[in-house]
Amino acid sequence: MNVLTLGQEKIVEFLTLLAFPEKEKERLLSFLRKFSNRDDFFIVGGAVRDFFLGKRILDLDLCVKEGVEALALFAKEYLGYNLVPLAPELGIYRIAKGENSLDLTLFRGKTLEEDLRARDFTFNAMAIPVSSLFSESLKVVDPFDGCSHLIAGKIKIIGKVNVIEDPLRILRGYRFFAQGIGEIEEDTRRIFKLHRKELLSCAKERILQELSYIFLSEKCYETFKLMDEDGVLGELFPFFEKTKGVAQPSFHHLDVWGHLLESLKWAEKILKNPEDYLGLEKTEDFHKEEVVIPVKLASLFHDLGKAFTFGRNEERITFYGHEKVSAELFKESFENYRLKKDLLHKTYVLIKNHMRPFHLLNEKEKGTLTIRAKRHLLTDVPYWLELFVVAMADSYASQGPDKEPDYEERLKAFFFELKELKAEMESMSQKRSFITGQDLISLGLKPGPMFKEILQEIELLFLEKKIHNKEEALDLIKSRYLNL
Repeated sequence: MNVLTLGQEKIVEFLTLLAFPEKEKERLLSFLRKFSNRDDFFIVGGAVRDFFLGKRILDLDLCVKEGVEALALFAKEYLGYNLVPLAPELGIYRIAKGENSLDLTLFRGKTLEEDLRARDFTFNAMAIPVSSLFSESLKVVDPFDGCSHLIAGKIKIIGKVNVIEDPLRILRGYRFFAQGIGEIEEDTRRIFKLHRKELLSCAKERILQELSYIFLSEKCYETFKLMDEDGVLGELFPFFEKTKGVAQPSFHHLDVWGHLLESLKWAEKILKNPEDYLGLEKTEDFHKEEVVIPVKLASLFHDLGKAFTFGRNEERITFYGHEKVSAELFKESFENYRLKKDLLHKTYVLIKNHMRPFHLLNEKEKGTLTIRAKRHLLTDVPYWLELFVVAMADSYASQGPDKEPDYEERLKAFFFELKELKAEMESMSQKRSFITGQDLISLGLKPGPMFKEILQEIELLFLEKKIHNKEEALDLIKSRYLNL
């Protein structure tokens, strides 16, 4: 079996990368040292891979030949972690605290090599003997050349049988590509293509987890493009196949499917550099799951309904009502994949409303846009900032011959106009400069659905500068609702 022998400085490097709180790290090393005389005790999987990549190690996979339950129970007590028996019948236990965890498992097979052979990719099939952490050199068991593949940026499956045993490994391969580990080698892609239909036998939650990793990466567009080329994306989302070859008006330069992928690419760019495209300072929000996933999902799905609403008259191609159809198709797909309800709802709202910024900009340029219409957008879509990221990505992905060259600048200016209105609305709310429900009760009105209507109307009149203070507002309510 191939064993790499590395210098003592690599032991120091490995221990430095262990991202555990200092006292817990000392306790962890003390725990490992107690078993450093065992020749069947190994660190395996992701921790070894991340060590070679120079990444922080938040958890350890520990593998032993026998006695795993007793080891897990001792580790729980010694480290003060919580014990989670993941699959005790298979000898799989987890102890965890905060963001750190240890997984303790029995060999999958009779030997370490059999265990490593049963894993997914060559760079995940390396092992460090725990004993070598406390010696003069770091040993790495590497039977499938995972280290050289990692250095070369090659994502290579150990064998076809490994995909047959767990087809989710197909998605894991694309996920590692998305996370920048390397390129998927051709034979591995061929295996993925061959067994792509078996992906649907995997638990929906597991599929969603891998998709989420891809959406949260900065290579989401490239990854979905690759998955589409390999026929994997079409297995997960058959609706996409119907968009291929669907023509669009001359505002566009791509068919519907090409436009959806291109929109995803631009959404990724805008999230990465919002200042360049929307004039917004980049904050942590642009990295958060609740922003990134809905924006990228909405960009990828926003025009899916065009495949089902295509029409053509003497003047042009039409897609009447495609927003609603797109939103419903998205919802159907991701309810199936068990997407969290808040992310599902947010994405649904973004897709259903993705044309509104364009419609309102058109009204503005015709001189017919009202404050009321702008306010309705801000109240109907609480995620209006994300909506404009989706709209801007949609616009950049449309570069047909009839597209106005300065359209994005006009859309950006309109975005700032709405941003100013939103700030004014929030300022009014904080100052309580308009009528409250208690004011209505004091006038003798009874609480009910009408209160919301009255309060919204008064807020609009303030924004439209048709009333200027509380006294004018009260007088208007008296005359309109109390006949005084």
